[in-house]
Amino acid sequence: MRAHRMLLAAALAAIVLLPSTSCVLAPEIKDKIIELALGASHTAAFVSQGSVNNINETRTIDLAVDIDLPGLLDDAGVDISDVKDIRMSGAKYRVKRLDPTPDRRIVNGTVTAQRGTGPVTAIVTNFSEDVNSVTSFKTAPLDAAGVALINQILADLLTALKAGQQPTNMSITYTLTGQSTPSAPTDFEWELQLDVTIVGTVKVTVVQ
Repeated sequence: MRAHRMLLAAALAAIVLLPSTSCVLAPEIKDKIIELALGASHTAAFVSQGSVNNINETRTIDLAVDIDLPGLLDDAGVDISDVKDIRMSGAKYRVKRLDPTPDRRIVNGTVTAQRGTGPVTAIVTNFSEDVNSVTSFKTAPLDAAGVALINQILADLLTALKAGQQPTNMSITYTLTGQSTPSAPTDFEWELQLDVTIVGTVKVTVVQ
């Protein structure tokens, strides 16, 4: 009888020591902060028309209106207080409406930017482009001074919104200068698009 009890005790001990393969762990739910990059852009459209082949076209844009930062953040579920950075990420241009003159071409093209009544700063320099056909967007050669100007405006926009204030001095005037060839009346449209990257954080719930 005593031996039987000892064998039973040993068997029970062995069962306790065996690893359990049928144990189901409850999932752990955690909140995690992730970084989110959003893209935005704004476009300046130019219409070049006339008999003089020296181009001088201007376009004024309110950056706070053209880039609806509050709307973009709301759609992405990002609070303005969680935005870490906003800056220009590049520029592109395209011919929107072709010139009817065969072999029409912009040469020595330059685009400047002016904030309000501030200094005029080059942003796109030394480009040439055929404008007798509609084109897709092409990368624009940028000037560092113009990029710095746009980034400062974007930084001021973010600062004002974080403080709950109305952004001021957000007006930018773009000016296109250059020449067009051949020597015949010019009539075409093109666009300059500036791309912006917004970096923020958002809280998500993950199951581990």
